[in-house]
Amino acid sequence: MRKGLDKSTANNSSSLHYVEWDGKKDAHSDPKLANQRLQKPWKQILDGSTFQERERVAGLVIHGVLSNHGNDMEDKTNDNNNDKENGQRDLKDEDEEDEEIDEKTEEKDLVDTEGVRLSNGDFTVHKSTQDRHRKQNSNDGKASDAGQSVKNYTLPEVDRLVNMFSTKYMGSSLVSDDSTSYQEFLQKLQQGMKFGPRLKEFADDNGKKSWEQFHHGIRQHVLYNPNEPYVNQLMSDLVTKEIVDAEQKDGGTQIKLMITCEDDGQALFKPMRFPREQETLPDHFYFADYERHHAEVGAFHLDKALGFYRVPPTVGRWVNISKDIHRVANSKLAKTFFISPVGNWCFHGSCSYYCDSSHPICGHPIMLEGSMAAFLPPLQLAKRKTWRNPWKRSYSKHRKAYWEVYDDLCHKVKRKAPYDEGRRLLDVLDMSVFDFLIGNLDRHHYETFREFGNETFLLHLDNGRAFGKAHYDCISCLAPVRQCCMIRQSTFAKLVKFYQGPDSLSHVMRTSLASDSLAPILLEPHLDALDRRLSKILHVIHGCIKDPENPRRLEDVVVDDGIT
Repeated sequence: MRKGLDKSTANNSSSLHYVEWDGKKDAHSDPKLANQRLQKPWKQILDGSTFQERERVAGLVIHGVLSNHGNDMEDKTNDNNNDKENGQRDLKDEDEEDEEIDEKTEEKDLVDTEGVRLSNGDFTVHKSTQDRHRKQNSNDGKASDAGQSVKNYTLPEVDRLVNMFSTKYMGSSLVSDDSTSYQEFLQKLQQGMKFGPRLKEFADDNGKKSWEQFHHGIRQHVLYNPNEPYVNQLMSDLVTKEIVDAEQKDGGTQIKLMITCEDDGQALFKPMRFPREQETLPDHFYFADYERHHAEVGAFHLDKALGFYRVPPTVGRWVNISKDIHRVANSKLAKTFFISPVGNWCFHGSCSYYCDSSHPICGHPIMLEGSMAAFLPPLQLAKRKTWRNPWKRSYSKHRKAYWEVYDDLCHKVKRKAPYDEGRRLLDVLDMSVFDFLIGNLDRHHYETFREFGNETFLLHLDNGRAFGKAHYDCISCLAPVRQCCMIRQSTFAKLVKFYQGPDSLSHVMRTSLASDSLAPILLEPHLDALDRRLSKILHVIHGCIKDPENPRRLEDVVVDDGIT
């Protein structure tokens, strides 16, 4: 905790005083709602409520706050981002050792390649008349049967591909019968999984705190072992430990805070800006999209469900803006706090996009949702290397990247280190599958731990722009898989298992996300999209194998690297 800061009164240049919300002061909220709910603690008021109810609760006046400040507050922060070019981003400097892939780009507008037609015809997913463990259910978009998907996205071509794979690997851990649950299948599949050595700095220091054990548990091939008890304890601590310090993280395009808890554990906090129902605005480019806190939580659970273990443990958390953030914030952050005309506590911080009084982060009225992602070890103890994604987008309103126009980038990539040997290319393809499932177009860079060299996993960080369009599937996110016509064998086996059942991907995700304190994290349309997109991934693989111009063997497309 920083010295010289009066945490009890928040004497930090903002003129606001720390308050506890008792939830009883009713100014202009719905009277019926007030009578029924306002005598309860804030957690009970908000837990289980609809977003419409939360909006009504947001109208409450915080007791003892407005009387002293009223209309005397001014916004003293410069709105400095109005003239910024939307197409420019504050990206990290590339490492001098990074392998660059030359890209040709066209200066003129080019035809959108999102709707690329595959070699075997129309890419549209058709609903099969076969049931295959996936009964359709139209009860308000909910799947009533355990393991069932809301809709049936099976395809005849994919059925043939699955049968081909099952026949070839029958009797191995890659294939299971229809009665085996996904979790049982995953445990069996990963019995021979390689973890590799630990980071040298933490190899002999297990620690007593959950975040220390998390750092100790980082291995060459996984960020964490899901079977270790510290994982659940760390996630619990991220939700419950008292916040003792909050600072804005430098860099990036949108506001995020570095949170320190009472056990000295740290987390990256991304606040809620919009309700879950609000999707990406139609006229927004991917690089100007708002970040979503629940996308970070959903991405962690999907990464875990796929058995990747490359996203830091991330949870949803309710915070009291006054007590948990404003009271412990430094003066730079604290001076951006204000109380809105309806009595909500707000702040906006400083960043490239959406950090001004016109785009504030506001509580309802003082409570705020956010995601908490466990910090990785300090860079001075565990150095990381930043790599440019070969399939990085142009981040321009007027031109496309090379790979969006030409299909030969994979051939160029394969000739350059570190993609010419080892696991790296398959890791990039895993990342492509992951980003397609979550709808993330914003994967310009990725990171690895330097100590492990090139034979290590990629960190799947910064997923806040995912889950923005439930009814749109970004086919270009699959460009690495489609252009290389390759996929990791273990990843393919997991997708096939989800496709076969009895547990669909949406069911596994629904079950996993139910444990989060901010549940529901993903609304049903986004869960349904996971099943639809999974079927499309398998359809792409089928197109690679049955390409009439260049047919391939199954084992040349579904590649075993012997690691995961």
